[in-house]
Amino acid sequence: MSRALISLVLPVYNEGENIAECLRRIERGLAGEAHEILVCYDLDADTTLPAIAAMRDRPQGVRLVKNTLGRGAPKAMRAGFLAAQGDVIVTTMADLSDPPELVPRMAGLVRAGADVVSGSRYMRGGSQQGGPLVKRTLSRSAGMLLYWVCGLRTHDPTNNFRAYSPRFLAGVEVESSRGFEIALELTVKAHLAGARVTEIPSSWVDRSAGKSNFKLWKWLPNYLRWFARAVLAPVLALCVLAVCAVCAGAAGRVPDGIALLVLIAARLVRGRNTRWDVLQPALWILPPLFVPASAALWAVQSGASVALFLASRPWSRR
Repeated sequence: MSRALISLVLPVYNEGENIAECLRRIERGLAGEAHEILVCYDLDADTTLPAIAAMRDRPQGVRLVKNTLGRGAPKAMRAGFLAAQGDVIVTTMADLSDPPELVPRMAGLVRAGADVVSGSRYMRGGSQQGGPLVKRTLSRSAGMLLYWVCGLRTHDPTNNFRAYSPRFLAGVEVESSRGFEIALELTVKAHLAGARVTEIPSSWVDRSAGKSNFKLWKWLPNYLRWFARAVLAPVLALCVLAVCAVCAGAAGRVPDGIALLVLIAARLVRGRNTRWDVLQPALWILPPLFVPASAALWAVQSGASVALFLASRPWSRR
């Protein structure tokens, strides 16, 4: 069993200008917390390594982890996950963009039962300074849609400032290979599996030194893959419900049509994304074949809908 220790996974690529101050900030932010800092790199020629070696005040908890799984940030993070010894695993960047003082709070939520804790720029209390406008707009828009339509329990699904439970990471296969979409992948997989996802407000500040390795247009298809995986079930459910509502109205079943429209509105407000979403519209199609009485039909439909809604709640599958 992992001991009470925060394992902070820090993927790097030529962060020689930032790494010393980054490690000092992490050390200050985690003062009083048992922790290790896993600096995960691909190549021995990485400028990060000599910068760390030159530090006279290098934190004792720093460990260098060479990524042997293949080049790229997701594989470097996977190498860090495998090397981590703690009961909480936190990912962050070495560009000084994330506030390390929030890590103890994130760790506390994982220890209280959360599987994924997101540092959220887009929830109330969060903020973002700098960064490309197109990137910010796409990220915020995707977060709003996934939160309101799909029920993803974070406003910021693409931020890699994350805390994970080792139990969750041990049970999931990381498919991301090159880009930073790993955070979106793991959050979507946690959501679809019924794992507990939560968030805390966080600030993000664009780097002031070094060069960003983020390549939006090159990696966008990878982000769209996981975005599509998240929206497939709820969008399919909404489409089927809409068709059922039209058919009910055309057949003169006006109350059923109104009820379906209310259900669509409720799903747009609350959002769900489970296998029950696809099955639920069948409740509005099959009962008339077996229950001709209007009152009985309404009772069956309403009762079954409530039962499926409760069954789809994450706590019922933990």
